[in-house]
Amino acid sequence: MTIAGPSYSLRNRSGPKQRAVNLIPVPIEAPGEPVSKSFKDWPGLVEFADLGAQIRGAINSNGRRLVVSGSSLVDLASDGTTTSRGSLGSSTGLVDFAANASQICVTDGASLYVLNRATNVLTTAAGYGGGSRIDVLNEFLFFVDAGTGRVGWTNVGDAATIDALDYATAEESPDNLICPIVSGGELLLIGKSSIEVWRLIGGDEVIVPSGRSIEVGCDSPMTPRRLDNTVFFVGTDEERGQRGVFKIAGSVHQRISTRWVEELISGLDLTEAVGTAFYFEGNAFYALNVPTLETTLVYDVMSGLWFEAGEWVNGAWQQVRWNVHLSAFNKTLLGGADGKLYELDATASSNDGDVLRRVRVMPEIRRADGKRIRFPELRVICDTGAGGNLMVRWSDDSGNSWGDWEYISLGDIGNFDHWVSIHAIGSADRRTYELVVTDAVPWNPSDVIVRTV
Repeated sequence: MTIAGPSYSLRNRSGPKQRAVNLIPVPIEAPGEPVSKSFKDWPGLVEFADLGAQIRGAINSNGRRLVVSGSSLVDLASDGTTTSRGSLGSSTGLVDFAANASQICVTDGASLYVLNRATNVLTTAAGYGGGSRIDVLNEFLFFVDAGTGRVGWTNVGDAATIDALDYATAEESPDNLICPIVSGGELLLIGKSSIEVWRLIGGDEVIVPSGRSIEVGCDSPMTPRRLDNTVFFVGTDEERGQRGVFKIAGSVHQRISTRWVEELISGLDLTEAVGTAFYFEGNAFYALNVPTLETTLVYDVMSGLWFEAGEWVNGAWQQVRWNVHLSAFNKTLLGGADGKLYELDATASSNDGDVLRRVRVMPEIRRADGKRIRFPELRVICDTGAGGNLMVRWSDDSGNSWGDWEYISLGDIGNFDHWVSIHAIGSADRRTYELVVTDAVPWNPSDVIVRTV
């Protein structure tokens, strides 16, 4: 059977119980291979820089890498050192960046700060409406007035100047706007129950409605993110109660969440959910942190599958420590509440020394005729020869109870032809296997052979 697959564990006791935690499902594109998809380990973390306070946001713009850490706005150098560019009036909570040709702008949801690229002088724009997200289209910086259906904009090329008359109102739906985001040369005005597509015309009006809209809104201003020429976001429909994860291209939206994802987020407060979008080694990832969930939900664009990322702390799962991304110095950097920037490293099998626990709960095995199955052998095709152990246990009641862990060697260091297998493992009407590696060694499981009679 194929080992690679998504996390898909439904609430009903007899339903699927699949999990893939810290394992990326990867399609095998070369012909003639024995499997069409496999797993590769989720990369570990290596500390790049300790900035000393919460990493709240970052941007890479025309060779400038700016980070907000606590209340400080800093320029980041390739050796991890920083140069102060001023201070914000707040020290916690996420911020949002945008940039035009001469300025780099950041908002903490209360104020708009504008850094002049040439002089490095940081100013605060008067008349800012207080929205938590900003974006730039053709040198205009757009923002929403918090708690209203209005979108405003700054002077062209000068984000520090805001005219109180430069605003428009989303017209098709009376819902409050939470986020402006640019995609495909158009401005998406994302509200709580709808999304309107506006276009730039210049002149006194600046922007006008395109006549296209989407009957799905968003309650989570920090979830809309650009990725793979689309916008990903957590969608809600206040009137009909719809919740899910979507992507938008133009005015066409597509549901990408599965029933598993939708069961997890059903009934939760999504206002503080955070989306992070980034590329790593050819994969495009949309990672979603939702308060109260035990792991981070990750959508892989290449495979179209969801899996989980998480940290194993004192015998329990926690969401990943990061929610800010910065692509800089040919590295994928991630930061969060601990004030550190980490490099995502495919050669690391730990999270900066902490356990990187990789888990695969397989699909249930059963016969169509319901007859009992005997299991002479389970063999895992994976990386060997670096030491460490594979932990295996199984359930014979659809994942509702589990047996004890069995430990199988992944091969002594240098023993690359080691067979990772366990024999004579009983019989059952149905069986689900759970495979786990916690040692700081590469695993990268590509296939599993389950012999049955």
